[in-house]
Amino acid sequence: MGYRSLAVLISRYPRFIILCWVFVIGMSAVWAWKLPGIVQDHGLNLDQGDAHAVELILEKEFHVPADPVILLFEKKTGTTPAEFRGWIKDRLQQVSKLSGVTSIISPLEARGSRMLLGDVAYALLAFDVPSHKMGPPLEQLRSVLTTDGPGTIQITGKSVVQQDVNRLSFRDLERAEVVGLPLAFVILCFAFRGLYAALIAVIMGVSGVITAMGVTSLMGYHLALSNFVINVIPMVGMALSIDFALIILSRYREELQRGQNSEAAGSGDEEVLQRMLRTAGRAVFFSVACVLLGLLGLLWIRLPMFLSVSLGAIVVLVISVLLNITLLPAILSLYSVRIFRQHSRNSISSKQGQHQQSLPSRSIWSFWSGMIMKRPIRMALIGTGALLLFVLPVARLEIAIPDASSLPDRMESRQATEQIQRIFGQTNVSAVEIVIGGTGEPLTTYHWRMALSKMQELQQDSNVVAIESAWGIMVPDKMSGQAQTNIKTQMNIPSPSLSEALKETQSQQPAWLRSYVSDHSIRMVATIHGAPGSDEAASWLEQMRAKDIANSMSFIPLRYGGEAVMQHEIMQEVSGQLPKVLVFVVVSNYLVLLAAFRSLLIPIKAILMNLLSLAASFGVLVLVFNQGHFGMEPSAIAIMIPVFIAGLVFGISMDYGVFMLTRIQEVYRRTGDSDLAVQQGLASTGRLITSAAAILLAVTIPFAFADVAGVKQLGIGITAAVFIDVTIIRLVLVPALMKLMGRWNWWLPGHRE
Repeated sequence: MGYRSLAVLISRYPRFIILCWVFVIGMSAVWAWKLPGIVQDHGLNLDQGDAHAVELILEKEFHVPADPVILLFEKKTGTTPAEFRGWIKDRLQQVSKLSGVTSIISPLEARGSRMLLGDVAYALLAFDVPSHKMGPPLEQLRSVLTTDGPGTIQITGKSVVQQDVNRLSFRDLERAEVVGLPLAFVILCFAFRGLYAALIAVIMGVSGVITAMGVTSLMGYHLALSNFVINVIPMVGMALSIDFALIILSRYREELQRGQNSEAAGSGDEEVLQRMLRTAGRAVFFSVACVLLGLLGLLWIRLPMFLSVSLGAIVVLVISVLLNITLLPAILSLYSVRIFRQHSRNSISSKQGQHQQSLPSRSIWSFWSGMIMKRPIRMALIGTGALLLFVLPVARLEIAIPDASSLPDRMESRQATEQIQRIFGQTNVSAVEIVIGGTGEPLTTYHWRMALSKMQELQQDSNVVAIESAWGIMVPDKMSGQAQTNIKTQMNIPSPSLSEALKETQSQQPAWLRSYVSDHSIRMVATIHGAPGSDEAASWLEQMRAKDIANSMSFIPLRYGGEAVMQHEIMQEVSGQLPKVLVFVVVSNYLVLLAAFRSLLIPIKAILMNLLSLAASFGVLVLVFNQGHFGMEPSAIAIMIPVFIAGLVFGISMDYGVFMLTRIQEVYRRTGDSDLAVQQGLASTGRLITSAAAILLAVTIPFAFADVAGVKQLGIGITAAVFIDVTIIRLVLVPALMKLMGRWNWWLPGHRE
């Protein structure tokens, strides 16, 4: 549908369009409130990886829960060890009666003997409830454990941490809306110098978010949604919807006054709508295309988090543009006089006339554009130097998979996790699960030979702290050479059948053997130096896999699992797919900008500027989080944050760039003077771009004070990227470089100007 046809449709049926949108928004609001209960965990899991396959084998064949709830017991002063053990047993018996509890690994059992250390112990609970629906079972569990006794109990585990993250994320969202919406409204009032236009823009933003959250909730019944969408949709939706509304409202008012000034025939509502859609609508269309392509690039990464967040952001983007090219023009066609009545006709006409004919000397943007045009080399050097100050720290970027440390230190689940790691020696080490077999085939002598070979290999590895297997627990570093030789001579290959092996074993209890051998798999647990996600653990895993390829039997699978393997696979997936994402986003955006501006050089310059602003925002993250400046606790940046910032901000920054370049192109086509086009384009869009960026900052800055570390990092990263883009990039480097390039800005082989 062309601009003329759309304008005719809107001007003839505005009330029908408004009623349709009211119905859609109302229905969406019903589903939007269900979104917090539909989202699942963070979505950082690779279903195609070995870690996931090992997790399924351990759960099915060895009854090791995939995401257990952990109960941390701590003895009070004056309690005897016997009383402490009896109290733990009594507590776990009560817990076993709860609905949903399928199994318990107690520290009082043989296989849980290493889970009791002095005054502290922990137990593992398995539930038959999905992790994202653990809210009610956890409340029930807490109610059972509230009784006072000879010790204290804390609850943690991945599902508990995710419940805390979901709850705090929703609270962060509510707090951000309370602060961000009024700030955005004030900025809009200043931008339009009127109340009604600002109110309409805010309504567009709220409507876009509500509708997108409703649609995303329906999507949640068919795919796993990351809990990150709770924050991403409002953040992106409010920013884009209000920005689009700001552009369209400003252009509509400009075209309305142009028609009033010219007093030309045919300048009715339909004609004004058509001109507005042909100019501002075209700019919004190309802006949406750039944002959409940036979000589509995230789909290359095969992780549920990136899929759900990308789709959620695409939904809010599409709904935002539909609202602003249909509902907003329909409202304007009916109530434009009332919306813009704060400005007298003479005042607006005078200002508009000055704007069209010449740049008013009293405008700060006219003064700024004039200064840029007089000193382009100096301003370009100053802007480049300022940008490099933020880009340099990027070399020290540290990323990690988010865990319990992403919660505030006051949270029980974080405190319990850190206490378990500290007391039970789980700091700076990783437990790697090794599974041989697991294909459903019965064990054979070949499986046992492979297991024995792997066991002997691990014994000789200096990076291995301890090994648990069917042959017992071995600590290579603490064994003398003679002791290791004795153990090797005692290790033999049992009968392939588990039942026969249980009859033959003499050194170990049958219960112990069942924890490491099933009818189809042999399990070993190697504790290695290096925390999950560390370079040391990743290097060890790569070395082991390289040795396995050279030595193992191809017909018997050998897999590695555990937290360290899961994090390593996620890191490999993200880093391996990023080049594809980057190439796709850059090439596709270049083609869109080439079609929009008919220039070879402008798209290259725009993309390079965007990449520099992104790098500078990453530098800010390094300074704030990795290095702990400005009162922040030094911490790693969640692995998804740089990717999200790149996908979201690349498109949003292109939005500002497209709008400014569109105005410059309009003047250039009209006058043929490149310098005049740059000066007038900057002067006429400076106020609007600054207002749009201020609105986005008003929406994102409150997230910088969130309780969840990932949300805080996303808020600060987007805030930094937008602030750098709208100041150093859009107001300094872009006009200075365009001045220096002159008519070459619009060069395209075979294209006549």
